[in-house]
Amino acid sequence: MPETIVANEPLLDVLLEQNIISAGQVGEIVDEAHETGKPVRDIVLNLELMSEDELLEMIAAHLGTSVINLPATDIPPEVVRAISASVARMYNVVPVEDTPDSVTLAYFDMVSPTMMDELMFVLSKNISFILAREEDVRAFVNQFYGDDSSAVNEMLAALESEIDSNEELVNLTASDDEHAITEAAGSTPVIRFVNLVLYSAVQDRASDIHFEPFETEFKIRYRVDGALYEMTPPPKRLALPVISRLKVLSNLNIAERRLPQDGRIQLPIAGRVIDFRVSCLPTQFGESVVLRVLDRSVVSLELDNLGMPDEVLHKIEEDIKNPNGIIIVTGPTGSGKTTTLYSALRRINKVETKILTAEQPVEYDIEGIIQIPINDAQRNTFDRVLRAFLRQDPDVMMIGEIRDLETAHIAIQASLTGHLVFSTLHTNDSVGAITRLIDMGVEPFLISSTLESVLAQRLVRQICEQCKTGGDPSDEELIRLGIERKEVEGRGFYRGAGCSHCNNTGYHGRKGLYEYLENSSVIRDLINQRKPSLVLRDKAVEMGMRTLRQDGLRNVLDGYTTVEEVAKYT
Repeated sequence: MPETIVANEPLLDVLLEQNIISAGQVGEIVDEAHETGKPVRDIVLNLELMSEDELLEMIAAHLGTSVINLPATDIPPEVVRAISASVARMYNVVPVEDTPDSVTLAYFDMVSPTMMDELMFVLSKNISFILAREEDVRAFVNQFYGDDSSAVNEMLAALESEIDSNEELVNLTASDDEHAITEAAGSTPVIRFVNLVLYSAVQDRASDIHFEPFETEFKIRYRVDGALYEMTPPPKRLALPVISRLKVLSNLNIAERRLPQDGRIQLPIAGRVIDFRVSCLPTQFGESVVLRVLDRSVVSLELDNLGMPDEVLHKIEEDIKNPNGIIIVTGPTGSGKTTTLYSALRRINKVETKILTAEQPVEYDIEGIIQIPINDAQRNTFDRVLRAFLRQDPDVMMIGEIRDLETAHIAIQASLTGHLVFSTLHTNDSVGAITRLIDMGVEPFLISSTLESVLAQRLVRQICEQCKTGGDPSDEELIRLGIERKEVEGRGFYRGAGCSHCNNTGYHGRKGLYEYLENSSVIRDLINQRKPSLVLRDKAVEMGMRTLRQDGLRNVLDGYTTVEEVAKYT
């Protein structure tokens, strides 16, 4: 195990020093942390290498501090007010002592230098730590600092007064020089606010965060389970410093406000490391920034956990064992195509298999797979990278998207020369992938001889289990699904009534709908005859293919989702 990897996990260094774990176990723990996003501390406890109390005593000895019984500790109200709710929730810490120059915080894990520096900067005090059980720390944070909504409102109220007293923020304009904007982006209220927004988004299971400046307001919206929700808008004058702060975090050029930019942020939030993919786009009233939240502890990159029907899962598992051929996953943006491809790659990621991916951008880092980010500005284009791939002796290739004839030809060439190729296309259904390739200019005989299968998918919102209620389907619902009442055999349809668990939406989480098209000999003949997609589709259904709408109906009858969701996405 390289020293650099262990050095990034100080807890592993201590465990090694104490002979709690072996060098071989270090690799296993690092791999699991990398794949699942779980903190090293949680993995060590799950492996039952030591109890939580023993781990706390070991960390305390290493840090030169002690362990306290937090529930038995009397914390005065003025000490509780020593840190804001947003800081307590962001870092999972509780103040136990406070002086004008320093504050002692209770924490349950190894303290990283980054965390120490950030807290010293945000609190403008010397920081010392004391150890306590995780359950106790989290309970005290909830008890002292209320729920998330109160934390946001408290933060915005505090921000207003801080901003009014901060001359740099009040007078900042887009015409100011780079140094002034950088200073404002690094100011305490801006750092606190950005941290709070990112924390709230992760806690709410958001997949995307949108920062959108308009003429008279600055909007921030989260996408949760596919739907957008707006948070309390911050002052308009915060737009420039907040967006600049995001650009600083993602190592983008803050002076460049006329061209789109892309970057990445990696931050520890609420005890785990979260990746954010950043996209900056110039607009009429400033730069719009969208962060894609890549939380590996939420997204499971395992085929078995994607919710595929058993027959589809079995066929996909057989397809990915093939030595060559092309497997395409299709669907609109945000339908989970990348997650499906990564899960398939992880299943076949063995020592004896060399896997190369070309992506724009790389979303999840997977140990053992060589991932190449596509960057047109650096002339690192898809066609150029893919041609180089063929000289790298791969067994499996993943192409982020087949977007033109040249990319398609390279994928086909790779397949014909003994490589298994995974890719995506933006089409409405599985047979649409075939007609899209033909429209690009690919000869039908090449498609029929190399294509193994096409998987079309959608993500629909799942009914909240906490407020799920049943009832008989209405005539309108049956009409929307195109079925007769006798076909549902008296089975009820479900919906969510709305509760605090799902923010009164009736939905919590998402589930996949899948349509699997196998390139059988019959389908190959139809492709070679250039038959239209409707003929291909009818023949595939005749041979047993379950369409997206039919899989949606199955999920409605099984109580996973609603008619509205299926009708909306299929």
